[in-house]
Amino acid sequence: MEATTGSDRQVWTFVAVILSVLAMIVASVAVVVAFARGNNSTDQTAIRTVSATSSPSDNLSPSMNVTLEEYTMTTNLDAVKAGPVKFTIHNAGTMTHEMVLVKADSVAALPLVTVAGGERAVGDVDEEAIPESDLPGEASVKKGQTVVKTIKLAAGNYVMICNIDNKQPDGTVLNHFHRGMDATFTAG
Repeated sequence: MEATTGSDRQVWTFVAVILSVLAMIVASVAVVVAFARGNNSTDQTAIRTVSATSSPSDNLSPSMNVTLEEYTMTTNLDAVKAGPVKFTIHNAGTMTHEMVLVKADSVAALPLVTVAGGERAVGDVDEEAIPESDLPGEASVKKGQTVVKTIKLAAGNYVMICNIDNKQPDGTVLNHFHRGMDATFTAG
């Protein structure tokens, strides 16, 4: 057997380089062809047709999971399908919390109590000032419990809050909403 010479290695190195260059050219052509097909007007028409026949709300879920805890509210979704929505509300906290749904564009749009008196402290959400039609439902959930409730929602933006007041030993009132118990979502 003959030993491989330096010139044989050079030939094989040259062949490997040529094959690598050819592979990159083929890959580049494939990317250009794929991009060109993506910009083809016939394909775009087909995409528009599908979009026109299906509504974005068709892909939305009719249920939502909500977790309540000192002092947070978290949901598994930012949007749900309008209509009957099944809320599974779990209280992972150490005290009773509530989920009050308000049809409103944002937390800042909620009316607040401005005068002391009544059952709410100044700065709490003034639920009595919210029209009944914008309060589709609520649920009180004891610590460690889970409540399942179906609430009919019209299309629009919603804020969920825990508006519970707890009187502290020093006489001050702790409102859960003030501490950050709110979340927003959309029904579409």
